[in-house]
Amino acid sequence: MKLIVAVDKNWAIGKDNRVMWSIPADMKFFRDTTKENVVIMGRKTLESFPQGQPLKNRVNIVITKKKDYKVKGAVIVHSVEEAVRAAKTEAKKCNGDIFVIGGESIYRAMLDYCDTAFVTKIDHAYDADTYF
Repeated sequence: MKLIVAVDKNWAIGKDNRVMWSIPADMKFFRDTTKENVVIMGRKTLESFPQGQPLKNRVNIVITKKKDYKVKGAVIVHSVEEAVRAAKTEAKKCNGDIFVIGGESIYRAMLDYCDTAFVTKIDHAYDADTYF
């Protein structure tokens, strides 16, 4: 399993469920790297996407504590262990890799399962009130 993340100088990844920067080259790297693979994320990360919709051309696995949560085009699970099982099954089906894509609590919970990290380090410390 792999994780993919962009961080600032202080290792911040966002604030209030929003990314604090927009770097087209990094967004392209993310798209190209995760396309045709399995992505694991938390519910809030999914909801931060445009219209709260799953990423196209990927198997989207969403971890949430909300038992009745449903999203068309996503596999909904309720624990890290369930996410790992589902991701392995889906990765076999699509012959793809598994990427953890956030947010913070999901990165922390999944770190021990990951053997590779793709980290874009942004040479700037962002002010929590400044968004790009």
